[in-house]
Amino acid sequence: MPFNNNYKKAITFSFDDGNIDDVRLIEILNKYNLKATFNLNSSMLADSFVWKYNDIKDVHHINYSEFPDLYNGHEVAAHTVRHPHLESLSYIAKKNEIQLDQIYLKALYGYDICGMALPFGSYDDEVVKVLKELNILYCRTTKPTYKFDVPDCLPLLHPTCHFRYKDLDKLTDEFLNAQNDEDMLFYIWGHSYELVTEENWAEFEVFCSKISNRDDIYYCTNKEAILNHTN
Repeated sequence: MPFNNNYKKAITFSFDDGNIDDVRLIEILNKYNLKATFNLNSSMLADSFVWKYNDIKDVHHINYSEFPDLYNGHEVAAHTVRHPHLESLSYIAKKNEIQLDQIYLKALYGYDICGMALPFGSYDDEVVKVLKELNILYCRTTKPTYKFDVPDCLPLLHPTCHFRYKDLDKLTDEFLNAQNDEDMLFYIWGHSYELVTEENWAEFEVFCSKISNRDDIYYCTNKEAILNHTN
């Protein structure tokens, strides 16, 4: 079951929340011809929304009117309208949070929104039911597998690891050096605001350089990884 153009390996990124640091992040991804999916909360795109996250720093969200073309060449996916713990909501509220985000993001970016990441990574059986009703093709959790298995339990999609995983370099070498018969998907997730210091940014760019521009790897968005893996 190869990926697009018979690739046996694929790499994709997933970043949440639509933070202002996405601007610098995307410059690095584009420099190394890497592709990502950005999971956005539509209610936070109307102005320079700021919130405090785990005392890392004040997190400034993208103002769509200032950066309408920022995510061109990548994928925009849903992350709910307001970023709630979905499992705490009623069934109707769960559905509204996801469906309205799909509608608003489509109006802004011009295409159907078929992917999503779970706020806080939390969900229950009702959330999964809603995902299927709304034709969400994939929905990323925050549960790392530390493996490269192509997902078989959609719509839930568990990532390989966070980009700040302590053994990322070791895991990367395992992926790059694998002589594989089975298809492999390296799925990395995080938030751009977690690149706090210049050292963090430098480390991330070294990682991007290391995995980039190889002729045996399919570089893709989340949607492309799922849709272009043929059965």
